[in-house]
Amino acid sequence: MHFPVTQYHLNRERTSYLGVLLAFCILILLAGTAVADEVTNLYEATVPVTDQDKDNRADAIRTAFLQVLSRVSGRSDITDAQQFPAIASAVQGATRFAQQYRYVTTPAADGQPPGLALWVRFDETALGQVLRASHLPVWGSTRPSTLLWLAVDNRGQRELLAADSHDEANSILQERARLRGVPLRLPLLDLTDRTSLNVSDVWGNFESTILQASQRYQTEAVLVGRVFQSYGGTWTGRWSLYVESGRDDWTVTGKSLADVLNPGIDKTAELLAMRYAQVYQVDTGKVLVEVKDIKGLASFNRVVKYLQSISHVTAVQPVELAADSAIFQVTIPGGRLAVARAVSLRHVLAAEPVESVPVASLPAETTAPLTAAPTSAGTTQPPAAAPTPGRLVPDLIYRLVP
Repeated sequence: MHFPVTQYHLNRERTSYLGVLLAFCILILLAGTAVADEVTNLYEATVPVTDQDKDNRADAIRTAFLQVLSRVSGRSDITDAQQFPAIASAVQGATRFAQQYRYVTTPAADGQPPGLALWVRFDETALGQVLRASHLPVWGSTRPSTLLWLAVDNRGQRELLAADSHDEANSILQERARLRGVPLRLPLLDLTDRTSLNVSDVWGNFESTILQASQRYQTEAVLVGRVFQSYGGTWTGRWSLYVESGRDDWTVTGKSLADVLNPGIDKTAELLAMRYAQVYQVDTGKVLVEVKDIKGLASFNRVVKYLQSISHVTAVQPVELAADSAIFQVTIPGGRLAVARAVSLRHVLAAEPVESVPVASLPAETTAPLTAAPTSAGTTQPPAAAPTPGRLVPDLIYRLVP
């Protein structure tokens, strides 16, 4: 697996107080309505091969193995053997992590005849163990969607990339986003977009204008790219990622358009993974989560199923019930922060303020957890509320969104 050699120049630009405040308010609005995307086939990869030779197959499986590890961890430097010796060791025996593989025919393209490729599916649990050995995160299938505003300067002629573009830049970006597991969206550039902003706004990275125009797409992150080629032939790309209340900027240079577009997606994947991926820990965290506005059995079951669906959650146990709320003990590596970040990606629960955040623990007198009995319909019946010496203090409080 090859990543272009580029140089990152990270910096934090200073902006005016009012500009930051306005951008923060717009991002909060975006976060309140955005819905994350589900990335499918996280543990699968397809690698071109020339034939079905055994040695070539082993090489292709190693390449696919690194692609999947990069996608799941969010890291583009996964191939650095000195930094990740456990990964390097696992790569040598990548075939033992493969659950299935088969040869497939790739369609003809650009006048070339159909080709041959090897499709491989890897064991999810085994790869998790590999990443844990290197203290790397595991990024689940629920991922923040990212809207990309890209301005390309072609010898002084600047254009914005649209969702229906069929040029080289769009092909490069979509393929890289697929490899890295980044749900990428491009603007329609219809009358609404062109009324809201123009290519000069994107080229100047006027964040207030850009973020305001991005509201209609309801994505969790907004990526802004400006790329151009010098008269000497060198390509330069300037990138800015807006997510939640933060902004990251970086610049890359390369010999080709792909050399500056691919790192835009790579760095986006790394920054988003830092926020949303979970790092495996030896001890699982137990978090008390209170959910309000639970109105009846259907709402209760909806909350239970949702909490169970969060990536890496190993147990969801109701421990206290009230007339229209419930407190659940959620077991997940990463603890409170892991739950908070996962919930922020879905418009199912809305956060409520927590006055204090103590270490979550059940009262000593409560030795047996409440159990939820399954009904004949296969759903879960809320357990009868048991008396406790004092009301539990939750780590996180949410209300159920209708």
